[in-house]
Amino acid sequence: MKKIQFLLLPFLLFCTASFAQNKDALGYAQVINSSNARAHLTVLSADAWRGREAGTEGGDKAAQYISDYYHKVGLKGLVNGGYRQEVEARRIPLAESLWVQGAAFKPVVDFFNMPASVSMTGFQLKTDSILFAGYGVIDDGLESYNDFQDQAITGKVVMLLGSGPRDAAFSFQDKIKYLSFHKAKAVLMVEPVVDNKSDGLMQHLSNEQMLLQGSPELAAVQAMAQGMPLIYIGQKVADALLKSAHTDLAAVREKLTETNMPYPFVFKTDFAATASRAVETVHTANVLGFLEGSDPVLKNEVLLLSAHYDHLGVNHYTEGDSINNGADDNGSGTTGVLLMADAFAQAAKAGKGPKRSILFMATTGEEKGLLGSSWYVDHPVVPLDKIIANLNVDMIGRTDTLPHPDHNYIYIIGADRLSTDLDRIVKETNTTYSKLELDERYNVRNDPFQLYYRSDHYNFAKRGIPVTFYFSGFHADYHKPSDEIEKIDFDILCKRAQLIFYTAWELANAATKPVVDKKVEK
Repeated sequence: MKKIQFLLLPFLLFCTASFAQNKDALGYAQVINSSNARAHLTVLSADAWRGREAGTEGGDKAAQYISDYYHKVGLKGLVNGGYRQEVEARRIPLAESLWVQGAAFKPVVDFFNMPASVSMTGFQLKTDSILFAGYGVIDDGLESYNDFQDQAITGKVVMLLGSGPRDAAFSFQDKIKYLSFHKAKAVLMVEPVVDNKSDGLMQHLSNEQMLLQGSPELAAVQAMAQGMPLIYIGQKVADALLKSAHTDLAAVREKLTETNMPYPFVFKTDFAATASRAVETVHTANVLGFLEGSDPVLKNEVLLLSAHYDHLGVNHYTEGDSINNGADDNGSGTTGVLLMADAFAQAAKAGKGPKRSILFMATTGEEKGLLGSSWYVDHPVVPLDKIIANLNVDMIGRTDTLPHPDHNYIYIIGADRLSTDLDRIVKETNTTYSKLELDERYNVRNDPFQLYYRSDHYNFAKRGIPVTFYFSGFHADYHKPSDEIEKIDFDILCKRAQLIFYTAWELANAATKPVVDKKVEK
């Protein structure tokens, strides 16, 4: 009985404790103001930094700016006295080309290979004839429809039209399996998506894949065998090919629609395509600043405040403005963490610093798959068992299009996933200080966007560290060059950052750390 009471004591103390506004917290929160925020974000989102992509000069400039600022406000460097934790990553660029009758076409714009379909050995194609096989459908039902009727497939480059009639009977996967089984040399898939790419697809095709050194993902890419090439082509390439057959894309589509019959034919042309990959070393870093706690015992426990500073870089295949400045994503969150670092550092210099230590982390490679935080949890500078919680900030500078009473809201995600204590203190802090609307619609298990798994906090949650993810929602400029500083609402950015600061203040000074009382999700 006493043993049970002892184990529950920290939980009871934490749950029954209540707090009023702390005048010191209120005072130092004033460092988090629109003027200071604008000064940081003007630099972070400048065109000169070319979108802060991890592993680029612009990304390195952002890391240096954060390092310099940590030093300026008096945070300690934990990596041999410095602030940069080098992240060992590898870039795997995809080089691709395509020619018809000696004329070159533009990769990504006129055609593309899905990056995951090209191995390290790549491929080289050259042929003087192509088999056109309509929609590539075989229906063994009552109609016995066969787009490959009387045609040899082995060793042929096969041209197909994308989704169309009878796909329910013979799916895309069925077509590819059939052609691979019959040893087709390659497939040219005519898809409208090539000429009407979504922003997400353009980003996926434009941004080079990056993986951590030593990761299973990198090993898998290096070991992957090259399969049958599948090249997606748009109307421009299709018409150039079909010109050799004295027709065009519109005409063959019309023929297939009018007759509702197979229309396979072989035509002569001069076609060539290549795709290749290589592994390149990337130099990028997490930026860590440390503020030691004032309590001789509690300073051994560490609160982690994080935000990723990288963004998407430049859209090389976009006309007009091509720089993804990332003012909101995640210049706003990085700005918030820098302002909180300044506020806590000023409090410490005045003898009013937090009892627990605080690690301020600006992570790299979040946009590449949470790479910086993944590297940190495998190579921790502050041991993971010392970290009591992670407050992660990713986009806090805009208002989304979902219904809210006003702009005074913030989404919180993950606060209740591991710790009842953390969830309570996050919400009580808001009630005590900021009184924002805490919206949890993205915190449900069936959230279609699955945001709990999509920012750096998740790598810490997987290791059993309680987390809260602060986010202001999607908007029309998300992951686009139009995510510019002119669209940032600095007043609400600072209100949100102040809420996180107050929450950090309470966590860093509480008598006990949050208890993990829920199962870790992986």
